Amino acid sequence: MKLLAPMLFTLGALHTSAGLSLGDRVQLVVQEASGMFVDLLDQRMSDDMGKNHTLNPVMRDVSHTDDILDIKYVDIDPEAPKRSTPIHLTALAYVKERIDKATANVKVKYGFLTLLNRNYDLCEELKSNLNRTCPVDEGPIEFAVDVDVPGFIPPGWFHLEATAWRDSDEKQLGRILADIKF
Repeated sequence: MKLLAPMLFTLGALHTSAGLSLGDRVQLVVQEASGMFVDLLDQRMSDDMGKNHTLNPVMRDVSHTDDILDIKYVDIDPEAPKRSTPIHLTALAYVKERIDKATANVKVKYGFLTLLNRNYDLCEELKSNLNRTCPVDEGPIEFAVDVDVPGFIPPGWFHLEATAWRDSDEKQLGRILADIKF
């Protein structure tokens, strides 16, 4: 709605302006809209994106530099995920501060549809998937995990956003974005 209101206002102003042809009005609207989107993208890149470090062909670390985790790498095999083919992930991160308890929010979107928006207890995930327990002390943490990919995934682009934070003070651990095409 925030983007729609300025565009509608611009359209209304151009429609009532005298001396402009329909083609000129459309060109002005496109220029105005593209300028708004470039400004918004620049703002998001500087405010939200933080490091914007490419981890592999589908994932980016968009954590802030002062986040608790410094993600060194996330390797994915196969590099281009496929239906019905398990994905093997190996990762290394450096923990800058002790983590007693943490939560991660994972969102998965298919186009504009949100397929998943769920919080996970990271200590429970560590215990059940990696046989590790909280607290996690300062220092390197490396792990490997296999993820099953269902065969019934529709073709198209999927966007994943994972943000994790420490429960005691809600300080962000890190943030990863992924774009995967099936």
